[in-house]
Amino acid sequence: MRARIIFFTSTLAVLLLADFSGLSAKVSAQKAKEKEQKNSRAEEIVEQAINAYFPGSGRAGMYAIQRNGILRGLVTLISPEGKREGKTVTKFIRKPLLSEDPLMIEVELPDVKYTIGFDGKQTWTLFNGQTQLATPEIASPFHASHAHSYEALLRYKENNCKLEFVGNDKILTLDIDIVDLITPTGERTRYQINRRFSHILYLEYETKASPEAQPTKYRLAFSKFKLIQNTVIPSKTVVYENGRQIEERTIVEAVFNVQLDDKAFKADAKATDAAIKH
Repeated sequence: MRARIIFFTSTLAVLLLADFSGLSAKVSAQKAKEKEQKNSRAEEIVEQAINAYFPGSGRAGMYAIQRNGILRGLVTLISPEGKREGKTVTKFIRKPLLSEDPLMIEVELPDVKYTIGFDGKQTWTLFNGQTQLATPEIASPFHASHAHSYEALLRYKENNCKLEFVGNDKILTLDIDIVDLITPTGERTRYQINRRFSHILYLEYETKASPEAQPTKYRLAFSKFKLIQNTVIPSKTVVYENGRQIEERTIVEAVFNVQLDDKAFKADAKATDAAIKH
């Protein structure tokens, strides 16, 4: 009798284990299917956004119309000490990968002129006529702002990024779709997209000065969308750091597909320009 009981118990255990394994496999398959559906939904939302930002040309417009560009604007920097207002000039060239884009931002305030640039390999700064390589503390947030920009979402496919559909929301009367962008290195940016017009209204991301440091949280709000050279751009951007507004930018002029050479983004070229001006 004891042998039969042992046999029955062992058989039951095997049956329960097989049943549990089968149930677990079904649950895993269901989760995989749901994840695939969500990712498919995220891709659909972003593809609609690409077509909205480049009406009539879609993804090809990023590299045909916006091969390069110069953006001139006004900037207000906000700190506990008060506000400082000035002008900015942003120049860029689009490369196959976002991380390879030559990029340069010039800021002119009443008391200082400052430039930070990336030539595809090195990040440098120009301050009071002196050019030097940027320190990691300066270079890191500069590159993070580009890697987590609204353009990064529109170029997700070229940069081998993944998309995740997070859910829906409502801001006043606007229906919002929320999508996460995950880079191959695991960095994540969250985007809130106006469902009606497919414009990115907000993005959020975090950065760390070091692995041990507390993360700094950024939130960018985009508004006043304008159509320039068959390209939609947000002419107003408000930047929040850890919940506090620190910056407001307004684009007053944008031109794309102009004569811009990679050499213009090199530190030695800027040093020569500074020497001539002085």
